Amino acid sequence: MGSRLLSDHGGLFGLIALLAFIAVYAGVTWVVMILMLVAMLFLHELGHYATARWTGMKVSEFFIGFGPRVWSFRRGETEYGVKAIWAGAYVRIVGMNNLDEVAPDDEPRSFREQSYPRKLLVLVAGSAMHFLIVAVLLFAVLIGDSRIVGTGSDAAEVDNWALATVSPASAALAAGLQPGDEIVSIAGTGVDTFADFSRLVQRLAGAEVEVVYLRDGAQRITSTRVGERLTAAGAAGIVGLIEGDRILAVEGLVSDGAPTYAQLVDFGRGRIGEPVDMTIVDTRTGRPAVVEGAVITELIQPADAVQGFFGVSAEYRASGLGVAQATEQSLRLSGAIVRDVTFAIPTVLTDGFAGTFDGLRGGDDEAVGGAQAARDVELRRLDTSHPDENRILSIYGVARIGADAASDGATEVLLLMVYVNAFIGVFNLLPLLPLDGGHVVVATYERIRSFGGRSHRVDAARLLPVTYAVVALLLLVGGVALVRDILDPVTFG
Repeated sequence: MGSRLLSDHGGLFGLIALLAFIAVYAGVTWVVMILMLVAMLFLHELGHYATARWTGMKVSEFFIGFGPRVWSFRRGETEYGVKAIWAGAYVRIVGMNNLDEVAPDDEPRSFREQSYPRKLLVLVAGSAMHFLIVAVLLFAVLIGDSRIVGTGSDAAEVDNWALATVSPASAALAAGLQPGDEIVSIAGTGVDTFADFSRLVQRLAGAEVEVVYLRDGAQRITSTRVGERLTAAGAAGIVGLIEGDRILAVEGLVSDGAPTYAQLVDFGRGRIGEPVDMTIVDTRTGRPAVVEGAVITELIQPADAVQGFFGVSAEYRASGLGVAQATEQSLRLSGAIVRDVTFAIPTVLTDGFAGTFDGLRGGDDEAVGGAQAARDVELRRLDTSHPDENRILSIYGVARIGADAASDGATEVLLLMVYVNAFIGVFNLLPLLPLDGGHVVVATYERIRSFGGRSHRVDAARLLPVTYAVVALLLLVGGVALVRDILDPVTFG
């Protein structure tokens, strides 16, 4: 009995074990993001499946994933299951085109024998499901948090907030602050909103300050020195460093803690043009790193070279909308988001493809030395002609961003999924085979050519070269995006 259970469900058990492994070594948020993406794929295909069954078509398969079958079962005329590669999902409706062989008894229930309205309903149902998901997710967000309605008030202007995260090697950590603390004042100046706090901190680079905060309702006082991070002008004077880096140590410079830029100016006057090792907190990763052979080329006034850095993010506490208002606003925002994504698709197809491949170009790293070569990838990311926003993300990339966003709360994850669903819903309607939009074009063309009692059908064999070309391009871009997401993870600030 046990051996039969293992043989019948071994693949499923293996899949569960893999998810458990990811939860242990990468975190539960990774598993949650993976399951959310799988649920999105499932609901897309559920749209096709439900409308196909409702219109009387025969569905022979409903699978999550592609490649080798991991686990499946049969109910009635349909086989349901999971395959190994979770890069998509599919529903197989018999007789999608003239190349599909269909049993004579099933021909009346084939896709190709249905009326144009029924074909259209089934084809657009997948994208319609994504748009429904967008509305539902926005409703869920608005019930708990009304700040995304678009009234013109930025989240950072909300006056009910607390610390969400505390960065390592930061002024906040040195002060003993913790997530959940509420900042009352800094350097004797009260702060109402996180925006007020951020603007004040930027002006206090390197200053010793007193911080008044609340923890569990009790007021406390601490002190710390506000950190410094390089501005674009400050970073331009040190080859190997980039905007946003924080200097922790400089070879040969003795200081009590991290040196200030003013101390670097005094030290560096006699080291202009000489390579020197610097320990920094990398603005791209948030982790300490050593830049070997950084070269000081110019030192400017500290007020222009650095901004204050405290090392916290905020959790905003905003009230939600009522059910009726949340429903109205979710529908309005859904339409606006789908519209914006639709108009952005041409940019994605041009700049996005180029931006995805751009990170794999070799460049002139051999022509430069030391620090410049070591940080070339980061410099390209800061270049406005190659921003991360112009990259196409793989499923892994989306899951990674979602797992990172989870630290800022469920709202950030839900909003990420809103835009992912909106993009996939719109992209899937592009008039290219094998996308649903390509099938819509074929069905529409057949309907236009069917007149005078004659039924016209497109020869699918003649469309195969175009279909294969599109599939090859999508696989290539998807593969490159996956490699970049692993080796050069995307960041959005």
